Amino acid sequence: QILQGARVTDEVNATKSSAKYESHPEGSFACRCVDLIDLGEKVSAFPGAPTKLLRRAALVFRTGEQNTEGHPIDIAQEFTVSMHEKGKLRPFLERWRGKSYTEEQAEAGVPLHKLVGQTGFVTIEHKTSQKGRTYANIVSLAPVAKGMTIPEFGKYDRAPYWEERKAAYHQEAEQYRKSIGAPKPNAASAEDPDSDLPF
Repeated sequence: QILQGARVTDEVNATKSSAKYESHPEGSFACRCVDLIDLGEKVSAFPGAPTKLLRRAALVFRTGEQNTEGHPIDIAQEFTVSMHEKGKLRPFLERWRGKSYTEEQAEAGVPLHKLVGQTGFVTIEHKTSQKGRTYANIVSLAPVAKGMTIPEFGKYDRAPYWEERKAAYHQEAEQYRKSIGAPKPNAASAEDPDSDLPF
């Protein structure tokens, strides 16, 4: 800190950085789920459908891959928290567990937090965003072969990125509620096919 008169100012040095986010390599890897992140509600708009708020969550997986500085490179997948058969979460989990959910199980709710620590075999490919950025995408996640042991892959610390995303979703959701004059809901509507399930 720098003392200027009676005022203490933080010292900040602005530079033009060439550092880029390092994507997870492509290929197939043994993995372990290391985190479930409740991202809160996100403003979601789909063609031909009204805009609405949907609860989002992310599953984070670790494969043991590291960047050039020796830090782990994790891979994550974000979902709407819904076990509706037309959603993305249910088929993803069914492929991972190697077995479909019954309608009774889906109606009762799937405790997603219990997936942390579970292992799998993940296939990853690179895609290019509209802004030209290369990012890693999970193509599939399958159960590991019987008797196969997956290591712990070291200590996991949640990246600050997730708190930033959570805050951005929250701000957008609050602005949307104000724009339509809607109060913050206390519970998901049972009539909505994309209603949230309990964690």
